[in-house]
Amino acid sequence: MRAFVPGIYARSEALVQATRDLDRGRTTAEAVDEHFERDCAELVAVQESAGLDLVADGLLRAQDLFRPLAEAAEGLSARPLVRFLDTNTFLRAVLVEGKPRLAQPLPAPDLPAGRWLATLPSPFAFARAAGDEVGASALAADVLAPQIEAYAGAGCALVVLSDPFLAGEKRVGELVEALNELPTSVPVALWLPFSDASGLLEELADAPVAAIGVDFYATPLDAVPQDYPKQIMAGIIDARSSVIEDSSELARFVGELGLRKPAGLSLVPNGDLQFVSEPIAREKLARLGAAKTPLEEAA
Repeated sequence: MRAFVPGIYARSEALVQATRDLDRGRTTAEAVDEHFERDCAELVAVQESAGLDLVADGLLRAQDLFRPLAEAAEGLSARPLVRFLDTNTFLRAVLVEGKPRLAQPLPAPDLPAGRWLATLPSPFAFARAAGDEVGASALAADVLAPQIEAYAGAGCALVVLSDPFLAGEKRVGELVEALNELPTSVPVALWLPFSDASGLLEELADAPVAAIGVDFYATPLDAVPQDYPKQIMAGIIDARSSVIEDSSELARFVGELGLRKPAGLSLVPNGDLQFVSEPIAREKLARLGAAKTPLEEAA
């Protein structure tokens, strides 16, 4: 059993203020870069202290999942602001201006080789962010696949593909077709943040991914089929609430989930921790790690 934190992490108040100061001309880009580096180092230390098995950089420089890839690809740009689901945050919609092609892969984070995870949008989510002006399979083959290969070459242990739209759209066939365009040089997981996965798990049982991330604040436990053939990334930390979870209750829930005998279990939040303050996110990481300990001891 592993525990890790995909997605965009909460920025510290100091970093938030520094980026605002940069927008207003009150500080320099170099000073803001130093804040980013300190926040990333602190996040890695927090993950290590919590006993998480894989570490991430928290995508601290990313405003949303789509903009970094859109800016790194030919034929795409990210411009108009649109509301992200029912949150008080926004993303820049992806505009298609030509045939998408990754011009230069995003750089790998400076994290321990073989122990770091990356988060990217799923090809279906990427296509939805682009208003379906380009197909998920084309984005998978020409943008996501070369990025995943670059991460694999840099020692990535797991690529998590985030898809907050699939549960509402239920276009599973389109997603699975696109997933078949991705390389197998590194394990890939599909994460369904802030979603009820009840109607999707059966359809995703044969998808070419190693694991499915399930939000168990939106999905009932009995929605997981008995003897499910995929690993389940159990979203047991609520990224939309500032309430701190009880690690013993989390462990109890995961114990019940284990009785359904999926192919494997990992512990994750149910979505990006950017939606809570950094001190709250830090404590939630600690509870996530603490929930894993009694389960390992009982194994």
